Amino acid sequence: MRSSGVLLNISSLPSEFGIGGFGSEIERFSEFIAQSDMCWWQVLPITTIGAGNSPYSGVSAFAGNYMYIDPIKLLEKGYITYEQCDRAKYYGSPHTVDYDFVSKSKKEIIMNAYNTIAKSCSELLISYMSDNRDWLVDYAIFMCLKDEYNGAPWQEWPEEYRCPNRGVIAKMLSTHEREIGYYVCEQFLFDQQWSESKTLINKNNIGVIGDIPIYVCQDSVDVWASPKMFDLDKDLNPRKVAGVPPDYFAEDGQLWGNPIYNYEYMAKDGYSWFVRRIERMFKLYDKLRIDHFRAFDRYWAVPFGSKTARDGKWEEGVGIKLFDIIKKKFPNADIIAEDLGIIDDGVIKLRKNAGFPGMRVMQFGLDGEESPHLPHLYEKESVVYTGTHDNDTTYSWLTGLNEDNMAKLGDYIGVHGAVEGGENSSHVWGCIRTMLLSVSDTVIIPFQDLAGWGTDTRMNTPGVSEGNWKVRITMDSIAKIRVDKMRRYNYISGRKR
Repeated sequence: MRSSGVLLNISSLPSEFGIGGFGSEIERFSEFIAQSDMCWWQVLPITTIGAGNSPYSGVSAFAGNYMYIDPIKLLEKGYITYEQCDRAKYYGSPHTVDYDFVSKSKKEIIMNAYNTIAKSCSELLISYMSDNRDWLVDYAIFMCLKDEYNGAPWQEWPEEYRCPNRGVIAKMLSTHEREIGYYVCEQFLFDQQWSESKTLINKNNIGVIGDIPIYVCQDSVDVWASPKMFDLDKDLNPRKVAGVPPDYFAEDGQLWGNPIYNYEYMAKDGYSWFVRRIERMFKLYDKLRIDHFRAFDRYWAVPFGSKTARDGKWEEGVGIKLFDIIKKKFPNADIIAEDLGIIDDGVIKLRKNAGFPGMRVMQFGLDGEESPHLPHLYEKESVVYTGTHDNDTTYSWLTGLNEDNMAKLGDYIGVHGAVEGGENSSHVWGCIRTMLLSVSDTVIIPFQDLAGWGTDTRMNTPGVSEGNWKVRITMDSIAKIRVDKMRRYNYISGRKR
């Protein structure tokens, strides 16, 4: 079915608590999507965040981001008081996320809610812990130890806690019952509120496209609890780390620093960790985008300690074996392969054998005469974007084009003259219209492009460690979007809801 959607992370929603979350802002934005005759809302990973506040470097591949928990919903359920709710309100800029404020205020709110739930309805937490024991116990114990050792990486903890075993787990469960209970409550509230939010979104006939990062952080519960799944040395340091070679995003490549999987070890139990992870993701989302899909064919491995990703080399990935298991376990799984970057025949073959649609980005279409990112060369089974969260906004990209490329693009989209920004930008809407008229099944447009915003609203700059993931929108900016134009373009391109 031909369809369209919008890309906006939960953190970017309007809210009075310093970050978007699972409050009434979910309903308001869902109504905007429905009024625009779009069918999809794509978000970035809603799991835990890590270094640089990145949703792609969380401390857990399974646990949700507690910062999205809405204080007003806790108030409505009687978990907190009006005074406690008011203390979480933020009076700074509505245009950016204040992660320092939010991390403290939401933890305080969740502790207040935990005190109430533990007294009046602790059976809810016991039941939730039982249902999610396969990942939740490790997460809660890991976070308790993180707190106990002032946030230090687990490699710096006392030796008895560096490699968890049944004895360590039993000891922690008996000596840290309240602290563990807090983290169980945190995830219970996250799942409860997201379930309610997603149900509301789906009632508006809107599907949620989620995102799963391929790698996990070295300082994560996943590596701590299962070090044999990763290529580590005897001191539990990575032998090699993940990244990508030099490309259009970064001339030195990107040195991510994530440990590499030990696929030989993971194969012994049928890649059960990946299977459980996919299962968890489909409880959170309707459709799943697998980030950096190309690494399942071949991945860029960089020696641990290298200064840049230039020192890496290509190594063989797990290939189709993993996806044969996933498809057998989840025959109706709706998966998108993020196949951007340096793509060769092996990646294309793997994606097609797996049966997943790939991605195309219109901003990359001027890289060559036969670029697969040109709309007239799109495949039907593909998901296409003006830009992704890693790209500059389309308006800013347009203003940076040289004279020849600007003329070429103008002929292509049928729009000439000076480039203007804002919600009525003829050049940006020309790009959107051209994509919508393409043969591709699904078109996703970042909210920043619907608004015609500039580079100051870019979500992420790859290779830059600070200043990312902060952009927020307001109710006024939603109201200014040309919903009538989006509806009309969806109608003429056969994408009407």
